[in-house]
Amino acid sequence: MRRRHFLGGAGLAVMPGVGHAQAFPAHSFPERPLRFVVPYAPGGSTDTSSRIIAERLSVLFGQQVIVDNKPGAGTIIGTEIVAKAKPDGHTILLTPGALVVNAAFSITLPYDSVKDLAPVARFVDIPLLLAANNEAPFKSVAELLARPKSGDRTIAYASAGIGSVPHLWGEYLKARTGLPLEHIGYKGSAEALRDVMAGHVPLFSDVLMPTAAPVNAGKLRGLAVAMSNRSPLLPDVPTVGEVGLAGMEAAVLLGISTTGGTPAALVERLNAVVNEALADEGVRQKLQELGFIPIGGTAAFYATSLAEETAKWRKVIKDSNIPPH
Repeated sequence: MRRRHFLGGAGLAVMPGVGHAQAFPAHSFPERPLRFVVPYAPGGSTDTSSRIIAERLSVLFGQQVIVDNKPGAGTIIGTEIVAKAKPDGHTILLTPGALVVNAAFSITLPYDSVKDLAPVARFVDIPLLLAANNEAPFKSVAELLARPKSGDRTIAYASAGIGSVPHLWGEYLKARTGLPLEHIGYKGSAEALRDVMAGHVPLFSDVLMPTAAPVNAGKLRGLAVAMSNRSPLLPDVPTVGEVGLAGMEAAVLLGISTTGGTPAALVERLNAVVNEALADEGVRQKLQELGFIPIGGTAAFYATSLAEETAKWRKVIKDSNIPPH
């Protein structure tokens, strides 16, 4: 990925959750180790991504950045810890894609996602992938789209769970194409992947990793990646644009946030160092090997991204009449 794209930002936007205290001694920040709350269990690729950047941040800050896994309640537990922390920039959050989904569903939360969190930077995007089991009666998106779009013969697709971004993307695909898709939600990607590979469900809407691995192993057929360019992990799988679904690019956005009310000078300092970490060749390579696309950019760019993603999925939810999960 070219550096100008990797660190690309957007124009100025109103950034929620950021205090405007002046003359804050950002040059002395941080004064102690930073707590990096990760609202996922240890061991997965998302957790690994947080440790990759935390290691580099520790070097750049000259203070240890300690990863603190706080899974539970669909990432709400970990997110609440940061939302209610002291607004001094020393507590940061690996901001989950669920933040956008919860806002799109207007779910009642123990914190205000806008006021109680201050966006720092867009960290990585995790693109989506449409795949099919090897016994499915279609070997490409073209063959899938050629199937009857009416009648009682539905086409089941699996996702990691009801209300997940892959689920919403599947409903968007259904609305866009008129295909008689029927969602089957699982309690996680691994469980869904197992049933799809076993031939119980023909289609799978999921994030690129770890599903790219069985595609490369020939255990699953990749139909399209929801990206504007082909993924280096799946160079033979076409993009949505190449299969006639331009505009259906989608990804789970992971970001870095801190507590709402944190002085703007500290948010700017955090943002600058996160971008410096993401510009490191070693960091980028490790993240890309996990299937992540490093993004970076300004705090305002990340705030705008969150607002745009929330609006996009809220429309899908409304148009498809998807009940809160």
